[in-house]
Amino acid sequence: MDPVKACSIKLNDGHLMPVLGFGTSAPSEVAKSNVEEAIKTAINVGYRHIDSAYLYLNEEEIGRAIRKKNADGTVTREDIFYSSKVWGTFFRPELVQTGLDTSLRKLGLSYVNLYLIHFPAALKPGEELFPKDKDGEIIFDTVDFCATWEAVEKCKDLGLTKSTGVSNLSCRPLEMILNKPGLKYKPVCNQVECHPYLNQSKLLEFCKPKDIVLTAYAALGSDSRKEWVNKNTPILLKDPVLKAIAEKHRCTPAQVALSFQLQWGGVVALAKSFNEKRIQENFQVFDFQLTPEDVETLDGLDRNIRYFTDIQRPRCSPAAYPELARALLLSVSVLKPGFHDSHPRTAPPSSASNPQAGERRPLPPEPRMRRRPPRTRFEILPRRRGLGSQLGSLPTHRQSLPSCFAEGSQMCTVRQNLWAARAWPS
Repeated sequence: MDPVKACSIKLNDGHLMPVLGFGTSAPSEVAKSNVEEAIKTAINVGYRHIDSAYLYLNEEEIGRAIRKKNADGTVTREDIFYSSKVWGTFFRPELVQTGLDTSLRKLGLSYVNLYLIHFPAALKPGEELFPKDKDGEIIFDTVDFCATWEAVEKCKDLGLTKSTGVSNLSCRPLEMILNKPGLKYKPVCNQVECHPYLNQSKLLEFCKPKDIVLTAYAALGSDSRKEWVNKNTPILLKDPVLKAIAEKHRCTPAQVALSFQLQWGGVVALAKSFNEKRIQENFQVFDFQLTPEDVETLDGLDRNIRYFTDIQRPRCSPAAYPELARALLLSVSVLKPGFHDSHPRTAPPSSASNPQAGERRPLPPEPRMRRRPPRTRFEILPRRRGLGSQLGSLPTHRQSLPSCFAEGSQMCTVRQNLWAARAWPS
Protein backbone atom coordinates (compact mmCIF):
# COMPACT_ATOMS: atom_id res chain seq x y z
CA MET A 1 0.00 0.00 0.00
CA ASP A 2 1.27 3.43 -0.90
CA PRO A 3 1.84 5.21 2.44
CA VAL A 4 0.82 8.52 0.86
CA LYS A 5 -2.70 7.13 0.56
CA ALA A 6 -2.87 6.10 4.21
CA CYS A 7 -6.14 7.21 5.75
CA SER A 8 -6.10 10.32 7.93
CA ILE A 9 -8.68 11.92 10.14
CA LYS A 10 -9.23 15.67 10.33
CA LEU A 11 -8.92 16.99 13.87
CA ASN A 12 -11.07 19.79 15.25
CA ASP A 13 -8.15 22.23 14.85
CA GLY A 14 -7.74 21.43 11.15
CA HIS A 15 -4.66 19.20 11.35
CA LEU A 16 -4.66 15.69 9.91
CA MET A 17 -3.80 12.60 11.96
CA PRO A 18 -3.26 9.15 10.36
CA VAL A 19 -5.87 6.76 11.75
CA LEU A 20 -3.39 3.91 12.14
CA GLY A 21 -0.56 4.72 14.51
CA PHE A 22 2.49 2.86 15.73
CA GLY A 23 2.63 2.42 19.51
CA THR A 24 6.01 2.34 21.25
CA SER A 25 5.35 1.48 24.90
CA ALA A 26 7.45 -1.57 25.73
CA PRO A 27 8.33 -3.67 28.79
CA SER A 28 11.77 -3.13 30.29
CA GLU A 29 12.99 -6.43 28.80
CA VAL A 30 12.85 -4.93 25.29
CA ALA A 31 16.22 -3.40 24.40
CA LYS A 32 16.22 0.25 23.40
CA SER A 33 17.97 -0.68 20.18
CA ASN A 34 14.95 -2.82 19.29
CA VAL A 35 12.72 0.24 19.61
CA GLU A 36 14.89 2.20 17.18
CA GLU A 37 14.87 -0.65 14.65
CA ALA A 38 11.12 -1.08 15.01
CA ILE A 39 10.53 2.60 14.26
CA LYS A 40 12.68 2.44 11.14
CA THR A 41 10.83 -0.70 10.02
CA ALA A 42 7.46 0.91 10.67
CA ILE A 43 8.38 3.98 8.63
CA ASN A 44 9.63 1.79 5.79
CA VAL A 45 6.35 -0.15 5.84
CA GLY A 46 4.30 3.04 5.68
CA TYR A 47 3.42 4.14 9.21
CA ARG A 48 3.43 7.90 9.57
CA HIS A 49 1.82 8.22 13.01
CA ILE A 50 4.17 7.41 15.91
CA ASP A 51 2.99 7.57 19.52
CA SER A 52 5.25 7.77 22.55
CA ALA A 53 5.55 9.57 25.88
CA TYR A 54 8.02 10.91 28.42
CA LEU A 55 7.07 7.92 30.60
CA TYR A 56 8.20 5.36 28.00
CA LEU A 57 11.87 6.42 28.27
CA ASN A 58 12.50 5.75 24.59
CA GLU A 59 12.22 9.15 22.92
CA GLU A 60 15.96 9.36 22.24
CA GLU A 61 15.81 6.14 20.20
CA ILE A 62 12.65 7.22 18.40
CA GLY A 63 14.12 10.60 17.51
CA ARG A 64 17.27 8.97 16.22
CA ALA A 65 15.24 6.62 14.00
CA ILE A 66 13.15 9.49 12.60
CA ARG A 67 16.22 11.56 11.83
CA LYS A 68 17.88 8.62 10.04
CA LYS A 69 14.80 8.11 7.86
CA ASN A 70 14.80 11.85 7.17
CA ALA A 71 18.45 11.69 6.16
CA ASP A 72 18.02 8.78 3.74
CA GLY A 73 15.09 10.50 2.04
CA THR A 74 12.38 8.00 3.08
CA VAL A 75 10.32 10.71 4.77
CA THR A 76 10.48 14.37 5.66
CA ARG A 77 9.67 15.77 9.09
CA GLU A 78 6.33 16.99 7.72
CA ASP A 79 5.40 13.42 6.78
CA ILE A 80 5.63 12.22 10.39
CA PHE A 81 2.84 12.72 12.91
CA TYR A 82 4.49 12.35 16.32
CA SER A 83 2.62 12.45 19.63
CA SER A 84 4.05 12.71 23.13
CA LYS A 85 2.59 13.18 26.60
CA VAL A 86 3.18 15.29 29.69
CA TRP A 87 3.71 13.09 32.71
CA GLY A 88 2.24 13.73 36.18
CA THR A 89 5.48 15.03 37.68
CA PHE A 90 5.27 18.00 35.26
CA PHE A 91 1.62 18.87 35.98
CA ARG A 92 2.33 22.16 37.72
CA PRO A 93 1.64 24.86 35.11
CA GLU A 94 5.18 26.24 35.33
CA LEU A 95 6.61 22.75 34.61
CA VAL A 96 4.48 21.69 31.63
CA GLN A 97 6.70 23.38 29.04
CA THR A 98 9.77 22.01 30.81
CA GLY A 99 8.42 18.49 30.28
CA LEU A 100 7.82 19.16 26.59
CA ASP A 101 11.22 20.79 26.15
CA THR A 102 12.79 17.69 27.70
CA SER A 103 11.04 15.43 25.21
CA LEU A 104 11.97 17.66 22.26
CA ARG A 105 15.60 17.69 23.34
CA LYS A 106 15.66 13.88 23.51
CA LEU A 107 13.89 13.60 20.15
CA GLY A 108 16.07 16.17 18.41
CA LEU A 109 12.89 17.80 17.03
CA SER A 110 11.63 21.37 17.15
CA TYR A 111 7.96 20.43 17.69
CA VAL A 112 5.60 17.51 18.22
CA ASN A 113 2.36 17.10 16.32
CA LEU A 114 0.27 16.21 19.34
CA TYR A 115 0.86 16.75 23.05
CA LEU A 116 -1.40 14.92 25.48
CA ILE A 117 -1.97 15.08 29.21
CA HIS A 118 -1.01 11.49 29.97
CA PHE A 119 -3.12 10.88 33.07
CA PRO A 120 -5.32 13.16 35.17
CA ALA A 121 -3.38 12.69 38.39
CA ALA A 122 -0.62 15.05 39.46
CA LEU A 123 2.48 13.54 41.07
CA LYS A 124 5.17 15.12 43.21
CA PRO A 125 7.63 16.96 40.91
CA GLY A 126 11.10 15.48 40.63
CA GLU A 127 13.25 12.99 38.77
CA GLU A 128 11.32 9.90 39.88
CA LEU A 129 8.56 8.80 37.54
CA PHE A 130 6.58 7.40 40.48
CA PRO A 131 7.61 9.31 43.60
CA LYS A 132 6.92 7.32 46.78
CA ASP A 133 7.08 7.95 50.50
CA LYS A 134 8.90 5.80 53.06
CA ASP A 135 5.97 3.39 53.13
CA GLY A 136 6.08 2.86 49.39
CA GLU A 137 2.93 4.88 48.71
CA ILE A 138 2.80 7.12 45.64
CA ILE A 139 3.07 10.81 46.50
CA PHE A 140 0.44 12.86 44.69
CA ASP A 141 0.49 16.60 44.14
CA THR A 142 -2.27 19.20 44.45
CA VAL A 143 -2.64 20.81 41.04
CA ASP A 144 -5.72 22.25 39.34
CA PHE A 145 -6.12 20.07 36.26
CA CYS A 146 -7.58 22.96 34.27
CA ALA A 147 -4.49 25.03 35.03
CA THR A 148 -2.41 22.21 33.57
CA TRP A 149 -4.56 22.31 30.45
CA GLU A 150 -4.01 26.06 30.11
CA ALA A 151 -0.25 25.44 30.23
CA VAL A 152 -0.61 22.85 27.45
CA GLU A 153 -2.53 25.45 25.42
CA LYS A 154 0.43 27.83 25.81
CA CYS A 155 2.72 25.18 24.34
CA LYS A 156 0.53 25.21 21.24
CA ASP A 157 0.69 29.01 21.08
CA LEU A 158 4.49 28.79 21.23
CA GLY A 159 4.58 26.37 18.30
CA LEU A 160 6.03 23.53 20.38
CA THR A 161 3.05 21.34 19.49
CA LYS A 162 0.60 21.48 16.61
CA SER A 163 -2.36 19.98 18.51
CA THR A 164 -3.32 19.29 22.09
CA GLY A 165 -5.29 16.47 23.67
CA VAL A 166 -5.81 14.26 26.69
CA SER A 167 -5.46 10.63 27.65
CA ASN A 168 -7.31 8.32 30.05
CA LEU A 169 -10.21 10.70 30.65
CA SER A 170 -13.82 9.69 31.09
CA CYS A 171 -16.83 11.84 30.20
CA ARG A 172 -16.95 13.81 33.44
CA PRO A 173 -13.43 15.33 33.42
CA LEU A 174 -13.75 15.93 29.68
CA GLU A 175 -16.84 18.02 30.39
CA MET A 176 -14.87 19.99 32.98
CA ILE A 177 -12.30 20.96 30.36
CA LEU A 178 -14.91 21.75 27.70
CA ASN A 179 -16.88 23.92 30.15
CA LYS A 180 -13.81 25.66 31.55
CA PRO A 181 -14.15 29.46 31.40
CA GLY A 182 -11.78 30.93 28.86
CA LEU A 183 -11.12 27.65 27.06
CA LYS A 184 -8.87 28.42 24.11
CA TYR A 185 -8.43 25.01 22.49
CA LYS A 186 -10.59 22.01 23.18
CA PRO A 187 -8.89 18.60 23.13
CA VAL A 188 -8.58 17.13 19.64
CA CYS A 189 -8.50 13.58 20.97
CA ASN A 190 -8.78 11.37 24.03
CA GLN A 191 -6.43 8.39 24.08
CA VAL A 192 -7.83 5.50 26.11
CA GLU A 193 -7.62 1.74 26.38
CA CYS A 194 -10.02 0.38 23.77
CA HIS A 195 -10.39 -3.07 22.18
CA PRO A 196 -13.15 -5.65 21.59
CA TYR A 197 -13.14 -6.60 25.29
CA LEU A 198 -13.55 -2.89 26.20
CA ASN A 199 -15.34 -1.10 23.36
CA GLN A 200 -15.75 2.26 25.17
CA SER A 201 -19.20 2.74 23.60
CA LYS A 202 -20.35 5.36 26.13
CA LEU A 203 -17.17 7.41 25.76
CA LEU A 204 -17.32 7.11 21.97
CA GLU A 205 -20.89 8.40 21.88
CA PHE A 206 -19.84 11.31 24.11
CA CYS A 207 -16.80 12.29 22.03
CA LYS A 208 -18.20 12.04 18.50
CA PRO A 209 -20.61 15.00 18.53
CA LYS A 210 -17.91 17.15 20.14
CA ASP A 211 -15.37 16.34 17.40
CA ILE A 212 -13.04 14.72 19.90
CA VAL A 213 -11.34 11.74 18.31
CA LEU A 214 -11.03 8.58 20.37
CA THR A 215 -7.58 6.99 20.07
CA ALA A 216 -7.31 3.36 21.12
CA TYR A 217 -4.23 2.07 22.87
CA ALA A 218 -3.98 -1.63 23.73
CA ALA A 219 -6.04 -2.15 20.59
CA LEU A 220 -4.44 -5.60 20.30
CA GLY A 221 -4.48 -6.34 24.01
CA SER A 222 -1.27 -5.75 25.92
CA ASP A 223 2.05 -7.37 26.74
CA SER A 224 1.74 -9.15 30.10
CA ARG A 225 5.44 -8.49 30.75
CA LYS A 226 4.61 -4.87 31.53
CA GLU A 227 4.52 -4.38 35.28
CA TRP A 228 1.35 -2.26 35.16
CA VAL A 229 -0.65 -4.82 33.14
CA ASN A 230 -3.14 -7.13 34.83
CA LYS A 231 -1.71 -10.64 34.53
CA ASN A 232 -5.07 -12.38 34.97
CA THR A 233 -6.78 -11.04 31.85
CA PRO A 234 -7.47 -13.28 28.83
CA ILE A 235 -5.31 -12.89 25.74
CA LEU A 236 -7.35 -10.92 23.22
CA LEU A 237 -5.72 -12.26 20.07
CA LYS A 238 -6.47 -15.85 21.15
CA ASP A 239 -10.19 -15.20 21.40
CA PRO A 240 -12.02 -17.87 19.32
CA VAL A 241 -14.40 -15.28 17.86
CA LEU A 242 -11.54 -13.14 16.53
CA LYS A 243 -9.81 -16.22 15.20
CA ALA A 244 -12.96 -17.42 13.40
CA ILE A 245 -13.53 -14.03 11.74
CA ALA A 246 -9.84 -13.88 10.81
CA GLU A 247 -10.05 -17.29 9.14
CA LYS A 248 -13.11 -16.18 7.18
CA HIS A 249 -11.30 -13.11 5.81
CA ARG A 250 -7.94 -14.90 5.51
CA CYS A 251 -6.23 -12.40 7.75
CA THR A 252 -4.81 -12.31 11.28
CA PRO A 253 -6.75 -11.80 14.54
CA ALA A 254 -4.73 -8.60 15.03
CA GLN A 255 -5.96 -7.26 11.70
CA VAL A 256 -9.55 -8.06 12.72
CA ALA A 257 -9.13 -6.21 16.04
CA LEU A 258 -7.68 -3.17 14.26
CA SER A 259 -10.30 -3.20 11.51
CA PHE A 260 -13.02 -3.26 14.17
CA GLN A 261 -11.76 0.13 15.39
CA LEU A 262 -10.79 1.74 12.09
CA GLN A 263 -13.48 0.73 9.62
CA TRP A 264 -16.53 1.02 11.81
CA GLY A 265 -15.86 2.94 14.98
CA GLY A 266 -14.24 6.09 13.64
CA VAL A 267 -11.49 5.37 16.16
CA VAL A 268 -7.77 5.97 15.67
CA ALA A 269 -5.90 2.79 16.61
CA LEU A 270 -2.34 2.27 17.81
CA ALA A 271 -0.78 -1.00 16.68
CA LYS A 272 2.36 -2.06 18.52
CA SER A 273 4.83 -4.79 17.68
CA PHE A 274 8.58 -5.19 17.57
CA ASN A 275 8.41 -8.06 15.08
CA GLU A 276 9.07 -7.04 11.48
CA LYS A 277 6.54 -9.48 10.01
CA ARG A 278 3.73 -8.39 12.33
CA ILE A 279 4.53 -4.71 11.84
CA GLN A 280 3.92 -5.21 8.14
CA GLU A 281 0.83 -7.38 8.66
CA ASN A 282 -0.80 -4.82 10.92
CA PHE A 283 -0.37 -2.11 8.30
CA GLN A 284 -2.30 -4.22 5.78
CA VAL A 285 -5.51 -3.82 7.78
CA PHE A 286 -7.17 -1.80 5.00
CA ASP A 287 -6.88 -4.63 2.47
CA PHE A 288 -10.15 -6.25 3.57
CA GLN A 289 -13.51 -5.20 5.03
CA LEU A 290 -15.49 -6.57 7.95
CA THR A 291 -19.18 -7.19 7.37
CA PRO A 292 -21.89 -5.59 9.54
CA GLU A 293 -22.46 -9.03 11.07
CA ASP A 294 -18.77 -9.26 11.96
CA VAL A 295 -18.91 -5.86 13.64
CA GLU A 296 -22.01 -6.76 15.64
CA THR A 297 -20.37 -9.98 16.78
CA LEU A 298 -17.16 -8.21 17.80
CA ASP A 299 -19.13 -5.50 19.60
CA GLY A 300 -20.77 -8.27 21.62
CA LEU A 301 -17.39 -9.31 23.01
CA ASP A 302 -17.38 -6.29 25.33
CA ARG A 303 -16.76 -7.54 28.88
CA ASN A 304 -15.45 -4.36 30.50
CA ILE A 305 -12.04 -6.03 30.75
CA ARG A 306 -9.10 -3.71 31.27
CA TYR A 307 -5.52 -4.79 30.73
CA PHE A 308 -4.08 -1.80 32.53
CA THR A 309 -4.34 -1.83 36.32
CA ASP A 310 -5.56 1.04 38.47
CA ILE A 311 -3.27 3.82 39.53
CA GLN A 312 -2.77 3.83 43.28
CA ARG A 313 -5.01 6.36 44.99
CA PRO A 314 -3.71 8.75 47.67
CA ARG A 315 -4.17 7.67 51.26
CA CYS A 316 -4.21 11.19 52.72
CA SER A 317 -7.35 13.07 53.65
CA PRO A 318 -9.56 14.08 50.70
CA ALA A 319 -9.57 17.60 52.12
CA ALA A 320 -6.00 17.92 50.91
CA TYR A 321 -7.17 17.73 47.30
CA PRO A 322 -9.04 20.44 45.42
CA GLU A 323 -12.57 19.46 44.42
CA LEU A 324 -11.67 19.39 40.75
CA ALA A 325 -8.63 17.15 41.22
CA ARG A 326 -10.64 14.77 43.40
CA ALA A 327 -13.39 14.56 40.81
CA LEU A 328 -10.90 13.88 38.06
CA LEU A 329 -9.14 11.19 40.04
CA LEU A 330 -12.41 9.47 40.97
CA SER A 331 -13.94 9.54 37.51
CA VAL A 332 -10.93 8.80 35.31
CA SER A 333 -11.72 6.04 32.86
CA VAL A 334 -9.09 3.59 34.06
CA LEU A 335 -10.33 3.46 37.68
CA LYS A 336 -12.69 0.64 38.50
CA PRO A 337 -15.96 1.28 40.35
CA GLY A 338 -15.69 0.58 44.05
CA PHE A 339 -11.88 0.81 44.18
CA HIS A 340 -10.98 2.58 47.40
CA ASP A 341 -7.96 1.07 49.09
CA SER A 342 -6.32 -2.22 49.83
CA HIS A 343 -8.12 -2.77 53.16
CA PRO A 344 -11.18 -5.07 53.34
CA ARG A 345 -14.54 -3.38 53.71
CA THR A 346 -15.85 -4.00 57.22
CA ALA A 347 -18.58 -2.55 59.37
CA PRO A 348 -17.76 -0.72 62.62
CA PRO A 349 -17.98 -2.76 65.83
CA SER A 350 -21.52 -3.08 67.14
CA SER A 351 -22.63 -5.02 70.22
CA ALA A 352 -26.22 -4.94 68.97
CA SER A 353 -25.50 -6.91 65.83
CA ASN A 354 -22.65 -9.02 67.26
CA PRO A 355 -22.76 -10.80 70.63
CA GLN A 356 -19.07 -10.22 71.09
CA ALA A 357 -18.38 -6.53 71.45
CA GLY A 358 -15.86 -5.20 69.03
CA GLU A 359 -16.28 -8.00 66.50
CA ARG A 360 -15.92 -6.71 62.94
CA ARG A 361 -18.77 -7.87 60.74
CA PRO A 362 -17.93 -8.06 57.02
CA LEU A 363 -20.22 -6.07 54.76
CA PRO A 364 -21.80 -7.77 51.77
CA PRO A 365 -19.77 -7.32 48.59
CA GLU A 366 -20.57 -4.37 46.39
CA PRO A 367 -23.01 -5.26 43.64
CA ARG A 368 -21.37 -6.13 40.37
CA MET A 369 -22.16 -3.96 37.40
CA ARG A 370 -24.99 -5.41 35.40
CA ARG A 371 -24.38 -6.02 31.76
CA ARG A 372 -26.01 -3.63 29.38
CA PRO A 373 -29.40 -4.97 28.25
CA PRO A 374 -29.83 -5.79 24.58
CA ARG A 375 -30.42 -2.75 22.41
CA THR A 376 -33.90 -2.33 21.04
CA ARG A 377 -34.88 -1.16 17.63
CA PHE A 378 -35.69 2.24 19.11
CA GLU A 379 -31.99 2.79 19.84
CA ILE A 380 -31.03 2.33 16.22
CA LEU A 381 -30.68 5.41 14.06
CA PRO A 382 -33.34 5.83 11.35
CA ARG A 383 -32.40 3.78 8.34
CA ARG A 384 -31.10 5.77 5.43
CA ARG A 385 -32.29 4.73 2.02
CA GLY A 386 -30.09 1.97 0.70
CA LEU A 387 -28.33 1.54 4.05
CA GLY A 388 -30.89 -0.34 6.12
CA SER A 389 -29.53 -3.79 5.46
CA GLN A 390 -25.99 -2.57 6.05
CA LEU A 391 -26.48 -0.62 9.27
CA GLY A 392 -29.72 -1.67 10.91
CA SER A 393 -28.13 -4.34 13.09
CA LEU A 394 -25.22 -2.22 14.27
CA PRO A 395 -25.11 -0.55 17.70
CA THR A 396 -25.75 3.18 17.68
CA HIS A 397 -22.18 4.21 18.45
CA ARG A 398 -20.94 2.42 15.32
CA GLN A 399 -23.54 3.72 12.87
CA SER A 400 -22.07 7.14 12.14
CA LEU A 401 -18.70 8.76 11.72
CA PRO A 402 -17.50 11.89 13.50
CA SER A 403 -17.64 15.07 11.48
CA CYS A 404 -13.85 15.20 11.57
CA PHE A 405 -13.91 12.71 8.70
CA ALA A 406 -14.11 15.62 6.29
CA GLU A 407 -12.96 16.50 2.83
CA GLY A 408 -9.23 17.00 2.70
CA SER A 409 -8.39 13.74 4.43
CA GLN A 410 -6.21 11.40 2.44
CA MET A 411 -7.83 7.99 2.36
CA CYS A 412 -6.75 4.71 0.91
CA THR A 413 -8.84 3.33 -1.97
CA VAL A 414 -10.57 0.68 0.10
CA ARG A 415 -11.85 3.05 2.75
CA GLN A 416 -12.64 5.81 0.30
CA ASN A 417 -14.95 3.46 -1.56
CA LEU A 418 -16.35 2.17 1.72
CA TRP A 419 -17.44 5.53 3.06
CA ALA A 420 -18.49 6.93 -0.33
CA ALA A 421 -20.73 3.95 -1.09
CA ARG A 422 -22.51 4.36 2.23
CA ALA A 423 -22.89 8.14 2.03
CA TRP A 424 -21.63 8.88 5.53
CA PRO A 425 -22.45 12.43 6.67
CA SER A 426 -19.50 14.79 6.88
